[in-house]
Amino acid sequence: MQHKENVSMCTFYAVSPIHAGSGASTSVVDLPIQRERHTQWPHVQASAVKGALRAHYRIFAEGDLAEMINLIFGSDKENDKNKKGAKDDIPAAVAVSDAKLLAMPVRSNVAPFVWVTSPAVLKRFMRDLAFLGRQTDWEIPDVQKDDAIVLNGEIAGTVILEEAVVEVKGANTDNPLSRYFKDTLERLLLVSDEMYDYVVTSCTEVQTQIKIDAEKGTTSDGSLRYEELLPSDSFLYALVYFNPKHEEHFNEFQQKNVQDHIKQVITDYTQIGGDETLGRGICKIEWLEGGN
Repeated sequence: MQHKENVSMCTFYAVSPIHAGSGASTSVVDLPIQRERHTQWPHVQASAVKGALRAHYRIFAEGDLAEMINLIFGSDKENDKNKKGAKDDIPAAVAVSDAKLLAMPVRSNVAPFVWVTSPAVLKRFMRDLAFLGRQTDWEIPDVQKDDAIVLNGEIAGTVILEEAVVEVKGANTDNPLSRYFKDTLERLLLVSDEMYDYVVTSCTEVQTQIKIDAEKGTTSDGSLRYEELLPSDSFLYALVYFNPKHEEHFNEFQQKNVQDHIKQVITDYTQIGGDETLGRGICKIEWLEGGN
C-alpha cells in the first residue's frame, strides 16, 4: 500500500506540440501518437514519461547529487555507467504512471481556443486525486450530448468547437480543476463524453513532412509522410510516487528527502516524446503535493 505522503502529481503543459509516437500506423497518418487501447484517448506511456524525467535529472542535477540517478530511476548501465549504483541491478525507487490527458485545447469562436474535458475524464482524475490523498466531495455534473458547462472562465451562449457546436447551459466554477489549475486552464468547458471523443479523435494536429534531396533540391522519392501531434496547450498529468519498500538504500526520512530533491531538480521545463531536434514536446512542469 502506497503512503499518500509519498505521492505527487506532475502536470505537463505543452508549450510546443507533443509527438509521443505509437510506432505503428493504422490509418492514413504514417506516424500516429500514442492512444489508450480502450478509449483511444491520447496519452504518453509511462516509459516515455520516466525517460523524460530521468533525462531532465541527468542534465540538471549538480555535483554529488547527480550520482544518485541510478538509485532513483534504476540502473542504466548504458547511459549512466559512470554513476554510482550502475554496477548492480537496482530497481527504480520512483514509480511513474502514464501521462493522462486532462484538458484538450480546441479552436473556438469565443476565444482563440478553449480547453475541453469530459465527465469520464474527470471521474478518472478524481480517483487519482483520492490516490494522491486530496479528497473532494465535488459531484461531477451530468452533461448532455450537445451541451457544455463552464468550469473556469467566462463563457456563455453558443460555442463552436472546430466543426461542432455546443450550448453553454450553466457554470460550475467551484471544482478541483479551477482550484488547482485556475491560472492555467483559463477557459475550461465540460462537454459530453461523445463530444470529447470527437475532439480528441478529430482535432489533433497533423503535419506533412518531406525530405529534400540535397543535390536536386527537390523532394526525395517516398519521403512524404504524415505525423500526428498532440497540440500545444494540451494539459496532461502523471502520478509519481516514491516506493516506500525501497528500504535497502533509503530509510523513511531519506525517502522523503529524495522525493523533495526530485521536485527541486525536475522543475520549470522539460522535453517529452520524440522529434526533440524539431522543438517538439517542450512542457512546463508543475507539482501538486500529495497528502492533505
